[in-house]
Amino acid sequence: MRVAMRIMARVVLEKDGCWTKEGWNSGNGYGKISVEGKAKMTHRAMYESLVGPIPEGMVLDHLCRNRACCNPDHVEPVTVRVNTHRGDAVLMRGAVG
Repeated sequence: MRVAMRIMARVVLEKDGCWTKEGWNSGNGYGKISVEGKAKMTHRAMYESLVGPIPEGMVLDHLCRNRACCNPDHVEPVTVRVNTHRGDAVLMRGAVG
């Protein structure tokens, strides 16, 4: 819960329900925080703090499409394949998906 409180101290609550983390980010829009001396994405840290462990082999898909959002209600554990298909990433020719 301490991690969640640290994150919330840097969050802007948006009208659409997103919890947008300000400050340090990954360079591609994902918020970051230091947890036990290691960099961690804020949406993952918040999910683990408030919901529980992310199931093995799963990633968190931002249903709101706001990478800086760390509201656990706005993410869903899915496979990498599902996340890729839902996302707006351009797949490279010949890439396995």
